[in-house]
Amino acid sequence: MSHRTRFAVVTVSLAVLLAGCSGGSAEQDAPPVATLQSAAASSGAPAGDQRPVYPVDATDEQVKEFAKPWTDCLKKKGVKKPELALGLIQKGGTANDLSDLDRQNDAAAWKACESQQPESFEERQLRTSPTEFRDNQREWYRCAQAAGYKLTAPDPETGQFGITEVGPNGDFGSEKMQDCRRQAFAD
Repeated sequence: MSHRTRFAVVTVSLAVLLAGCSGGSAEQDAPPVATLQSAAASSGAPAGDQRPVYPVDATDEQVKEFAKPWTDCLKKKGVKKPELALGLIQKGGTANDLSDLDRQNDAAAWKACESQQPESFEERQLRTSPTEFRDNQREWYRCAQAAGYKLTAPDPETGQFGITEVGPNGDFGSEKMQDCRRQAFAD
């Protein structure tokens, strides 16, 4: 199982656990699935935000190539373990997931190299255009539901969802689920 798949499984498991603790069932709490896209929102990205963006279907090797200028910058600025940041990105995380101690020790270097830190297409869209992200999440949810996955209710703010049980189609890392994801987030 790839690092990305493990990260997705852990994330989904946490989402399912948290959803289970909210008190209601997925059917009771499930918001109706809209048939129209949400109204466009203004971009939350600052002017000049040009961080590299890797595609939804990027391989680990492609992510590593996108991250090379960033990790080179971190090394040049004196960060002792930039490979930790690269490892997190390859698992689907971000440099913000590093411990506070790791980031505090080299705060100036992290800040200096921030503009070169790569992000996934989905991360960029969630950060810069949450409305479009929710629309794409809604499409992913519909596709996965139609493919037979048992899903949690989408989060009202982000549209993110989880799997309630692993069935014959598999989990979030399965080919059908990833096909739905690629279709929904095709740019």
